[in-house]
Amino acid sequence: MRYRASVIALAPLLVVGCSLRGITASDLSLDIYPSADIKVNFQQDWQVNLYHNRIAVFKEAPVGLDKIVFLGDSLTQGASSWNDRFGLQNLVNRGIAGDITEGVLVRLDEIAHYEPLAVFVLIGINDIFDSHIEGRDKITPQYVANNILRIASCIQSESKSTKVFIQTILPVDLVRYKEVKGVFPVHVVDLNDQISQINSILTTSLKAQSTATLIDLHKSFVDDRGMLDVSLSSDGVHLSEAGYSVWVENIRSHVNESNQLND
Repeated sequence: MRYRASVIALAPLLVVGCSLRGITASDLSLDIYPSADIKVNFQQDWQVNLYHNRIAVFKEAPVGLDKIVFLGDSLTQGASSWNDRFGLQNLVNRGIAGDITEGVLVRLDEIAHYEPLAVFVLIGINDIFDSHIEGRDKITPQYVANNILRIASCIQSESKSTKVFIQTILPVDLVRYKEVKGVFPVHVVDLNDQISQINSILTTSLKAQSTATLIDLHKSFVDDRGMLDVSLSSDGVHLSEAGYSVWVENIRSHVNESNQLND
């Protein structure tokens, strides 16, 4: 069975694959990675090279067996070695700078194929960050939340032993980002309000189903302004070392428990 990404007006229908059952590690001829010519819904020009360059890295170092995968965008990629942060050897970084929910949906074949012990998902900020892209009005909090839930469902349906953790999207500091970058996108609806809406939908939805476990990272990063705590970020969006330390402590017990299930 093949999974399809969400149907968006004026956007092509993409096939999202997760069904690689029965394939052995020796089947190296099978391409379980997105092709170079794949068209990802709402992927911007600046994101394309980042995406495919990172996919090329993944091909050279496949996930492998009995691993815990961190799946996401630049926040995940920016952690570099998750193994070093946890003092472990079986953690795999599958973050891609600039990635969006649709980008994750079309690269799940590798994840499903290796049936990891657990997958920690943090994705969605790049879907809503820019305000000028074509079809931006279609990228609602409900749309983003649905895609995140679909990621969890797809992994679970094809790798039933994999524990899936959905992490809430972190807040952003609009003031700090503009200080560093000189500009901040103008949104009809405040970006942090959009983030809160997505997180609320995820929380409500995951309470009603057992597809994934919710980890509320947002509450550990938000300050009294409703923005990303300045002490935890380098530019108002990306994390400092202090920010990564907070992230690690928020999920350490889940990582350890996931590994213990394999003992």
